[in-house]
Amino acid sequence: MRDLTKTIKQLHEIYRSGDSFKAELGVRDALKTWPEDTSLLQLGALTALAINQVVTAHQRLDAATDRMSMTAELANIKGRVHKASADWAAAEKAYNLAEDIDPNFERARVNRLNLFTVSEQPKRVLDELDTGFDFGDMGEVARSQALTDLGRYESALEILENLKSETYQDQITFQRLKCFAGLGRLEDMIDAYEALPSISSLRLKALNVAVNSFEMRGHKKQSLEVIEKAIKEGPAAMAVQAIRLIRRIGQESRARTELENLSNLYPADINVLSEMANAARLDKNFEKSCELYRQALTASPGNFSILCGFAQASISVKRFGDAQTALQAALAQSPNNQFLLALVATLLRGMKQDHRHLYDYQKFVRAYDIGPPDGYSDITEFNAALSARLDNLHIYQHAPVNQTLRLGTQTEMDLSLIDDPVLNAFFKAIDAPIKAYMKAVGWDAGHPLRRRNTNAYRISGAWSVRLGEAGHHVNHVHPMGWLSSAYYVEVPPSVNNKSRDGWIKFGEPDLDIDQDAEHYVEPAAGRLVLFPSYMWHGTIPFTGPETRLTLPFDVVPA
Repeated sequence: MRDLTKTIKQLHEIYRSGDSFKAELGVRDALKTWPEDTSLLQLGALTALAINQVVTAHQRLDAATDRMSMTAELANIKGRVHKASADWAAAEKAYNLAEDIDPNFERARVNRLNLFTVSEQPKRVLDELDTGFDFGDMGEVARSQALTDLGRYESALEILENLKSETYQDQITFQRLKCFAGLGRLEDMIDAYEALPSISSLRLKALNVAVNSFEMRGHKKQSLEVIEKAIKEGPAAMAVQAIRLIRRIGQESRARTELENLSNLYPADINVLSEMANAARLDKNFEKSCELYRQALTASPGNFSILCGFAQASISVKRFGDAQTALQAALAQSPNNQFLLALVATLLRGMKQDHRHLYDYQKFVRAYDIGPPDGYSDITEFNAALSARLDNLHIYQHAPVNQTLRLGTQTEMDLSLIDDPVLNAFFKAIDAPIKAYMKAVGWDAGHPLRRRNTNAYRISGAWSVRLGEAGHHVNHVHPMGWLSSAYYVEVPPSVNNKSRDGWIKFGEPDLDIDQDAEHYVEPAAGRLVLFPSYMWHGTIPFTGPETRLTLPFDVVPA
């Protein structure tokens, strides 16, 4: 027993020092001798989590839970593991349990606040901050982010102006940048961008915000200036992201040239090598792409984004065994990632194996023609009111650079957070269909959709899209969702049952592989379509001068 106590103490010290891989190796070795020790299993959950082995963390934690009474510490670890799996509701429940067991267990409160921030629940962040608990500067940074997400930019800036914390300086600067972007104060936005250190982990996000703000407003010259400066000044990760943005705004040949120059400067950099692999995949040079991804994985074993890219390239070149291995490794890190589940379905289909347990269109794609909310005589009257409200929110001229939208515009703020009578009526009207959907699909511990069905939900994001002629969405999934949707507010006359122009299609992946769409749903004003977020979906372009207006949203378990 003394040997066990000494071993656990040493492993804890290694873990706290930050050497997560050494700690994990030590835990694995110790578990061979003491496989049922609950303290070792709890530590093992933390070490596995530290190296992104989320499934292993779950397994060790479940083993500990089976062998001991629940404690505040154990519940808190459960919350952290569920959070890493993007099981927000389960994580919150665990943190609440930790506080119930020990009201003085402050880490659970701090972790719950962080959970609400990460899962983009700004109203709940504010509620948590108003409980009287002193979260210090961290709480004020969280408050500013919540206010920013709610569109209360001036109030957020007032908080940020009074924050002098060195610990959170980068977060403060980044939040200022987001506020300035939301207010259209683009010069101030760029000043904030320049104030972020080049080595800051938030610099990449800041680049995306700045470029997106310029692009959506039609300021191509300014966006290119920001991109060009990022390429020249680096570091390599920043230059790679800038090259991706060049490609996304349509300058593919220039992106190739810049990437080639960058690879000559940083031939061994993992970010450059990974992007070269991705570029080869996009250019349909799949053999080269796979080889480059192999090199990248050798340099950075277990890298999540590289595993995803390697899986895509392997599927395209029909190296299904390699794809399967990569997906298994990636799912061990992110078991609820909807993009990975989409790749699993594509892989199964490519291997001529049954993928219908994931893509059962009859069960999992459901259309509801909703009735008018209270106060409206029919759905036509309501959609007219909703259209007028959404018109006021479509303030941009171009599509975001980081979305799947082509030839259209998109609102920016989460519509479910806006306190507006028409929008409130919409979210009330869709409550019954969402609950009916959850009841219809049921629960199954072994199914990636059904296992998360709690029969309760929250809207995790809502936006509006206006498509013009030839406008469409490229095939995509919603990686952090659970259920996704399309609600049709206005449908042009050219979208009808005489052709499939403007219809939503399912099953066709955004990969170079011979897999056509398998299922279609005809849009109609007042129609709500619900489906799993891991289902490939896109829009068939339509013709005619009229526009198509939708209000999609994502749902996650609550």
